[in-house]
Amino acid sequence: MFKKIINQYRKATLGVVAVWFGISIPLVVTAVGVSVDLGQSYLVKERLSQALDAAALAAATLSTDDEAVIEQKVNDFVDANYPPDKVGFTMDVNVANNADTLYVNATARLETSFMKVAGVETIDVFAESEVTKEVKSIEVALVMDVTGSMSTNNNIGTLRTAATNFVDTMFDRVKDINQIKIGLVPFSSSVNVGPYGLGKTPTNLTYDTAFVSNPYNLQYSSTDTTKWMGCILEGNYPLDVEDHEGPWKMYRYCRNEDGSVIPGCDTSYNSKKKTYSANREQNYLCPRTTITPLTNNKTELTNSISTLQAGGNTYINVGLVWGYRMLSPEFPLSEGESWNNEDWTKAIILMTDGVNTMHNYYSVYGPTASHSITPNDLDNRMLDVCDDLKSKKVLIYTITFDAGVNAYTKSLFESCATQPSMWYHAPTQAKLIEVYQTIAKELANLHISK
Repeated sequence: MFKKIINQYRKATLGVVAVWFGISIPLVVTAVGVSVDLGQSYLVKERLSQALDAAALAAATLSTDDEAVIEQKVNDFVDANYPPDKVGFTMDVNVANNADTLYVNATARLETSFMKVAGVETIDVFAESEVTKEVKSIEVALVMDVTGSMSTNNNIGTLRTAATNFVDTMFDRVKDINQIKIGLVPFSSSVNVGPYGLGKTPTNLTYDTAFVSNPYNLQYSSTDTTKWMGCILEGNYPLDVEDHEGPWKMYRYCRNEDGSVIPGCDTSYNSKKKTYSANREQNYLCPRTTITPLTNNKTELTNSISTLQAGGNTYINVGLVWGYRMLSPEFPLSEGESWNNEDWTKAIILMTDGVNTMHNYYSVYGPTASHSITPNDLDNRMLDVCDDLKSKKVLIYTITFDAGVNAYTKSLFESCATQPSMWYHAPTQAKLIEVYQTIAKELANLHISK
């Protein structure tokens, strides 16, 4: 009897269990399906985020502010990094480009596999990326041609504007001025090392040990042409392509160290009257603006740039080697970080409007009659410096300015640049200003901030 009751109970409960099991099957299937579809949505979000990061970084490196170009770049990278055969498809890509940031967001739509049972056919996934435009810790030497030809059409004034804009752009993008140093090397017939050569700063404070020999105890002056105004003579090859400690001799046009006139050297030519009546002083063709060693003092840099004047012949190799010495951590200019410091990037921007030329009588190599250096030698020495800089991983940007620059010089500057795309030709004044701006933006380091 008891056994019969038990059997009847089992039959009754089995029916109930079957009913409940039948009811729960859709719930279980839906729960599993939801977890699968949600897992797919997380995968879509991860892929979309990676695509947006790549797109934002690529677009932020562009030197243009053209919104259409930037948006096209973003869309191209999103398409490349999130192709149609991936799970989900992108829609509603948005770009906001500001002075300091580039913001991108997008939505991807996923068609569900299991949630359709519950009436949910798609899931929209949102992702965003923001790139902060910052200058990485960087040292830049602006090596600038201030030769006589730069006086044509006030090209020297355009150079002042371009260099000032470069400095402004770099400092505007940095949030910590300890991350940036810029130095200036104007060059023509020589390079003017100013009071630094005698161990003093422009404000007459102690700078370091003197690196210019001064056996006759001459005084330095930035205005008095009867005194030494800061230009130097280069040593014989290979010293003139090397980063070394000196010492350098004083540039004194057509004079020996003791001030005596060098025989056969023209010291008295009046270019207007074509007569020999006006004496050329000992600082003739010496650039009047001194070098500015690497600094994060923006005012000091822009003030110095404002004094650039045109005059003298073209010795590009000498300007470049002083840019090299400026970036070096070694004496005589020791503001540069270690060559091996990976937290800092070093760069040189070399600009000219002409070709290397030898002055008939005197230059950074002393009396022209005392040596046989040719313009071709100067070109080769320039390339020697380029090679040394590249071996130290210095970024070299080169600029040829003015429509009159010949094909040979363009080729020379393209060869000097770190890569061909880092050589720029600026046939007009407007283009020169644009090129300096382009380089400033390209030197900006980017990082994901969001």
